[in-house]
Amino acid sequence: MPESASSHIGFYRSGLTSPEHRRFVTVGRDHLIQDTLESLRKNAGRSTKHHALFIGLRGMGKTHLLSRIEDEIAADTTLAAHYHVVRFPEESLRTLSFADFLLGMVEILAATCPAETAWQTLLERLRGEEDDIKVVDTLVPAIRRSNEEHKRTLIIMLENMGEVFTRQMKNPREVAALRKFLMESKNHCLLLGTATMSFEGLTSVDEPFYDFFDIQHLDHLSEEDSTALVRRTLEWEKRDDLLAQWDTLYPRLIALYRMTGGSPRLTVMLASLIARDSVIEVRDQFRKLLDHITPFFQDRLNTIAPQERALLETMATMRDMDKTPASIAARMRKKVTHISTLLKRLTELRLLRSTIHPDDKRVRRYDISEGFFDLWLYMNVSRGARDRLPFLLDFFASFYPSYLEREKKRAELFTHSSTPEKQSNCLLALDTLSEVGLPPERARAKLFLASAYAKTGHAEDASQLLSEAIAQPIDRMGSWIVRSAAATPYPDYLTEIQELITLWDEHRTGNLEGFVRLMCEMGDTFEPHAYSLAKLQFLEVHLEEVPAGKERTRLRLQLGSLHQGLAHWQTAEVHLRYALLECESESDHLLLSTALNNLAHLLYVTNRLEEAEEPMRRALKLAEASYGPDHPTVAIHLNNLAQLLQATNRLEEVEEPMRRALKIDEASYGPDHPTVAIRLNNLALLLQDTNRLEEAEEPMRRALKIDEASYGPD
Repeated sequence: MPESASSHIGFYRSGLTSPEHRRFVTVGRDHLIQDTLESLRKNAGRSTKHHALFIGLRGMGKTHLLSRIEDEIAADTTLAAHYHVVRFPEESLRTLSFADFLLGMVEILAATCPAETAWQTLLERLRGEEDDIKVVDTLVPAIRRSNEEHKRTLIIMLENMGEVFTRQMKNPREVAALRKFLMESKNHCLLLGTATMSFEGLTSVDEPFYDFFDIQHLDHLSEEDSTALVRRTLEWEKRDDLLAQWDTLYPRLIALYRMTGGSPRLTVMLASLIARDSVIEVRDQFRKLLDHITPFFQDRLNTIAPQERALLETMATMRDMDKTPASIAARMRKKVTHISTLLKRLTELRLLRSTIHPDDKRVRRYDISEGFFDLWLYMNVSRGARDRLPFLLDFFASFYPSYLEREKKRAELFTHSSTPEKQSNCLLALDTLSEVGLPPERARAKLFLASAYAKTGHAEDASQLLSEAIAQPIDRMGSWIVRSAAATPYPDYLTEIQELITLWDEHRTGNLEGFVRLMCEMGDTFEPHAYSLAKLQFLEVHLEEVPAGKERTRLRLQLGSLHQGLAHWQTAEVHLRYALLECESESDHLLLSTALNNLAHLLYVTNRLEEAEEPMRRALKLAEASYGPDHPTVAIHLNNLAQLLQATNRLEEVEEPMRRALKIDEASYGPDHPTVAIRLNNLALLLQDTNRLEEAEEPMRRALKIDEASYGPD
C-alpha cells in the first residue's frame, strides 16, 4: 500500500519529526528518560553535576532518546528555567580539540539564544583564530559569566563520544582540558553523551574520563516493545488500512522482530514491508534495503577490531550450525581460549547473545544479536548467496508463520500462476517459497510448485519437483502424502491433497488436538470423487495416530459412514462394530447411542432387519435417558424404529412411535415446520397402507400446506 507523501515510516531521525510524534512513538526507553529528568530536577541549582553517557549500538535510538530529553526539558517550565540545551550535530566532525568544542558550543548558543548577541560577536571574532589558547581563555570565562548571569546550567548533548575522544581529539591534553572544564562547578555545564560502545577512554584508569559518567546501556527492544513501536508509528501516520488488519499483520511483525533483533531503527525501516504480501515485491524491497543499510552496518564493523570482525563473518557463514566456542575456533583455525575471549567481548558489546546449549549445560551457544545483521554479513561473504537471496528463506518462514498462512499464500500464487501475465512472477515466488524451512516444509512447498508447473504445462519441471519432494527426509505420514501425490500425474492433484498436508502439519508440530479435529472434519466433508479416495485411504492408514478415546471413536463412526456411502458394506461394518466396542467401554451414552444407531442403519440398508432392531431400540432407550422423552433427537430414533417396523410388516406396532415422533416435533419446532410435514406424510402413508384412507387425508393435506408455505407452490 502506498505511503502518504508526509509519511515518516522507514525513517528514525529527529529532524523529520515533531516532539509530539517522538513522544507518541517512544517505547522501551521511558525509564531512562524519567530517570534523567528526575536527576535534573533534583540537582537544579546545585553545583553537583551528574554527567551521563548512553551506550548502545547504532540504531538503538540514542539520538531519539536525547531528543526526547530535550523535548521534556522544553515542555517543563521548571526545568526550562534552570537548563538550556546545547546540542551538537549527530556527527561533530569539526571537534578536533577543546577549542573546537568551545567554538561549537558558542555557535549553537548564537543560534538558540539570538537575544544574547554576545555569542554571535564572539563567534565572528574567534572563528578564524589560529591560537587555541586564546580561544579557550576567551570562551571559558564568557560561558561561565553568562551561566552565572542567567542562573542556568548548559546541558551539552554530544553524540558518538567514542569517535570524538579516540579519533578526533587525539591529543590526551585536549580531552583532559574538556574534563577539567566540565568538572569546574562554576562553569555550570553538564554533559549528556552517547556512544556506540564502551571505549578505552572510559575503562582505563589512566584516561581523563575514567569513572566520570553515569553509564546507561540501551539494549534491543523486547518483542512486545518492537511490535508497539510499529503500531504507534502506524497510528501516528493514521494508517487505518493497516491497523484494521492488525491481527493479520502481527505474525509479520514477529518476523521483523526476529530479523532486527529489536533494533528500533531497523524495525521502523522494515515496517513498510508489513503491508506487502507479494513475495516478489518483498524480495525486491529486501534487495534495496540490503544496499541501503550497508553503510550502517559497515560503520558498525569499523568500530571493532579486525579479529572481532573476522569472527562475526565466520559466524554468519555457519548457517544451520551450533555456534559454540569450539566449532567457531575450528572454523577460524584458532585456539578455543582465544575465541572465547573474543566472544565475551562481542557479547558485552551487545553484538552477540549467548544461551546454554540444550544438550550440554557446560557449553554456550552464540548467535549474532540482529538477524538482519547476521544475514547482511552472510550476503557480504558469499556473492553467490546474494544472487540466490537465501536471507529471504529465513524471513519468509517467519513472515508467514503458520501453515495455514503459508498454504493460503501458495494457493493464491497457484491460482494466479494460471494467468499468463502473472505466471512468471508467481512461479518465481513459488520457487522462492519452495526452499523455505525444514525438510517437511520444503516437501510441501515443492508440491505446490509442482502443481503450478503441471497446470501450466511444464510436466518435466513438475516431475522434477515431485522427485525433490520425495527425496526430503520426512516422517512416515509426510512420505505417504508426497508419494501419493507423485503417483497421481494429473494437474489438479494438489487441490485434492491440501487437506492431507494440513493434517500432516498439525501432527508434525505436535498439535494433536488440532490434528484429531481436522481428521474428523475431513470425515465430515469427505466427498467420494476423483482423488478424494486418497483422503479416505489416508484416514484409514493414519487412524492409529489418533489416541484412544471419544475422538477416535467418532472418527471410526465417520469412516463407517463414508464406506457405507461408497457401498463398501463390509469395511463400513468393521469400523462401526469397532466403534461400538469402544463406546461400550466409555461412559458417554450419547456417543454409544450414535454408534448403535449407525450400526442399525447399516444393518437396515443391507436388509438385515432382524439384527437391526436390537441396536435401534437400545439407541432409542439411551437417547430417551440422555435427552428426556420429548427431545427432537428422540423423535429421530422413533422415526427410524417406525420405518424398521413398517419394513418388517408389523404395521400395528408402527403407529405409536410414529405419532410420538410427530408430537415431539410439533412441540419442538411448531406445527408448521418442514420436519413436521415429513412426519405427517409418513403417518399418512401408514394410514393409507392400513386402509384408513379417510384418516390419511387430513395429515396429508397438512403436510402439503406446510410445504407450500415453506418452499412455495412450485
